[in-house]
Amino acid sequence: MMELLRQWLVGITCAAMIVALADSLTPSGTVRKIGRMAGGLLLLVAVVQPVLHVDFSVLAASAAQIELESTQNELEKTDLELMKTIIGEKTGAYILDKAEALGVPCERVTVTCTVGEDGVPYPSAVSITGAPGGEERRLLARIIEADLAIPEECQTYESGDGAS
Repeated sequence: MMELLRQWLVGITCAAMIVALADSLTPSGTVRKIGRMAGGLLLLVAVVQPVLHVDFSVLAASAAQIELESTQNELEKTDLELMKTIIGEKTGAYILDKAEALGVPCERVTVTCTVGEDGVPYPSAVSITGAPGGEERRLLARIIEADLAIPEECQTYESGDGAS
């Protein structure tokens, strides 16, 4: 890019020097007026020359590439959110099945997913509504920690009436 700019400026400078030399060598009168007009046209061609050589197909391809990259980034974000939703739903269903197998009544399970350093979402926290306190809850908490690697401090239990 800098090389192109340099060549353009050198071309304008050379054209200006040629026009100035021709202007100083021409006699005054009508010939000088015609020479100045021709010199002005030469300078105009030197200034607009880069525009005349623009490859519009390359510009169109560049614009299409930028749009493609933007769309691809949006799709990646959408895919990540979709993966988090699916993982959260499947993990919640798994916890509900485990709770049912243990005889622990649960009204609702909400799983929060976090994206790891490798870009893959994983379940990081869980909120369970309707689970009773006591031994059943501790047993369910241990199963969740062992099977899903969600530590007990990231598990929240609420009774069905709104109290914790």
